[in-house]
Amino acid sequence: MAYGLSRFVSRPLAAAAVLVLAGCGMQPEGGIIPSNMGETPDGPIPDTPDHPPLPDPGALTCNPDITVAADSRALVVRDPSVLARFSLERVLSQIVSLAGEDITPEELLRRLFDAQNAAAEGVFADNPHCDDLDNAAFKNGAALFCPRAEGALASSAGLFEPGHPDSFVPVAIVNRFDLTPQFGSTCGEHRIVYAKTSGRTDPANRVFLIFEAALPNPSGFEVLSSCRPVAEAWASLGAEADLEIVADKLEQLFFTGLPGFSPVVHPDHYGAVSSESDPYSGSHGQVRVSQQMQAPWEMREYHLKRLLPGAMKLALRFQPVTVKNNPLPDLFDGANDTETALSFRSEFVNMSLWDLGQKELPKVRMQTGKQFNMGESVVSGDASVDYASRAIGVAGADFASEIQTSIDALGLNLDCPPGDPLTAESVLHRATSLTCAGCHAPQRFLGPDRSLGCGLSFPSTLGEVHIDENGTLSQALTDVFLPRRAEVLSMFLQACDVEAIKDNLEPGEAAIPK
Repeated sequence: MAYGLSRFVSRPLAAAAVLVLAGCGMQPEGGIIPSNMGETPDGPIPDTPDHPPLPDPGALTCNPDITVAADSRALVVRDPSVLARFSLERVLSQIVSLAGEDITPEELLRRLFDAQNAAAEGVFADNPHCDDLDNAAFKNGAALFCPRAEGALASSAGLFEPGHPDSFVPVAIVNRFDLTPQFGSTCGEHRIVYAKTSGRTDPANRVFLIFEAALPNPSGFEVLSSCRPVAEAWASLGAEADLEIVADKLEQLFFTGLPGFSPVVHPDHYGAVSSESDPYSGSHGQVRVSQQMQAPWEMREYHLKRLLPGAMKLALRFQPVTVKNNPLPDLFDGANDTETALSFRSEFVNMSLWDLGQKELPKVRMQTGKQFNMGESVVSGDASVDYASRAIGVAGADFASEIQTSIDALGLNLDCPPGDPLTAESVLHRATSLTCAGCHAPQRFLGPDRSLGCGLSFPSTLGEVHIDENGTLSQALTDVFLPRRAEVLSMFLQACDVEAIKDNLEPGEAAIPK
C-alpha cells in the first residue's frame, strides 16, 4: 500500500497534543528570530559545502515487518571504540571551523563554564557572566547560585587532556529521532553525552555536557519522505555487528552529512537559529549541562550564538538561556500575588491542566511560557522544583485547592483506579516530573513509588542522571523511554499509517521533558 508524500504536510495542531516521552527538558523557519526577552539576533553562519540534492523516493510502500529493537545501537551507542571518534575537541573543532570564527575549541569550552562565574571573578571580560544584567538565562530572576564551582573549569588546562580529572569523555551517542516535529522543520535531535572524568571516582565532582543537535529537514515540511534517510541511517545500526562500520556510519551522519543533509555537528544546530521565544518542543538544538561540583545538583542550558546582547562584533559563544519547561517555584505559591504569578497560575489551570491530567504517560505534558522559566533547574534545597510544597498551603486558599476544583470540573478523575485518584498533589508532581531536575531525579520529589496519580508512576533513574559516566542506562530509559522511541522509529519506517506516524511525532506546541 503506497502513500503520496504530499499528504504528509503540517497542519494546525490541537491543543491536547501527543507526548513523545523523552527522558528529561521548535520555532518558525526562515531565519534567526529575536527573542521578546532581549536575546539578540545572530549574524549568518557560513553554509556548509553543498551536498547532492536529496533523491526523490517517490511513493513509499507500507512494510509492517520493519522493526527497531529498543536495546539496539539504533537508539543508543555506547561502544568505546565508536565513541573514541567523537571526542569533545573534535566536535568543537568542527563547530569553530564551520562558523569561520577565530577562536580555539578550548577557549570556546572555557567560555561556556566562565558563564557560571560572577563578572568580578570572570576569566574573560567580554563573556556572559551569571550576574550580568542582560544575561538571558536570568531575565525572570537572578541566578540562585552565582558563582558556581563549575566556573573554575574556565581556567582549567586539562579540558582536552586524556585522563585529566577536568577532561570530558563521550559516554553515549543518542538517537532522538522521536523529537522530529510534525510540522517538519527538523529530522529530530541527535545527541552526544560527555562526562567529566572525575565523576567516575568522585561522586561530588560530576559534570555532564549534552550536545543536542537539531538536524534541519532539507524540504522543510515533508517529514515522511525527507527525513527517511536519517531514520534509515540510525535503523541500519541496529543489526550491525561490525563496530568499524557503526563508527563509519555515525561519522558520516555527524561530521560529513548524509546526502542532501548538513552534518549533525554544525554551529547552526545548537541553538544559533533559536530564540528565547521558542518552546522546548520547537527548539533548534541546545547544549545542556548537568552538574554537581557543588551542591545542589542542577541543570543549565546554552545556545550557541554569534552575537550576544550588547556585543559590537560577531563572536562565537555559548550563551546561557533559561531552562525550558522549568517554571519558577515561587509562581506556584498562592500567596504570590504579583502579576507574573497570577498570569502563570491562570495559564497553568487553563492551558496545561488538561494535558497534565491525561491517563497515559506518553500524553502527559505541560506548557510553560518563556517569561516563567528559571535559569537553573535545581534538584534539592529551597530553590528546587518541588512544586507541590509551594502550592499546598491553607486548604481552600491555596493554589492546590484551585487545581483540585478544576480537576473535578473537567472530570479528570473519571475512570481512575480505585484508591488512586488524580489529585492536585499528583498533578503538581506530574509538573515537577516534566522539568529537567524532576525528570532526572524523580525519587527526590515524588516519593519512593514515584506516584503520579490515576494509575501512573514515573520510572526510576540513576540518582540524578539517565546515563552515567560508565554509560550505564537508567531503568527509565531501558523500560520506558527507549521502547517508546523504538516504537516511533519503527512506525515511521513502516510507512503504513500516515496519521498514526504524525500522532507519534512531536507536536508544534507545548513542551516535553527531554
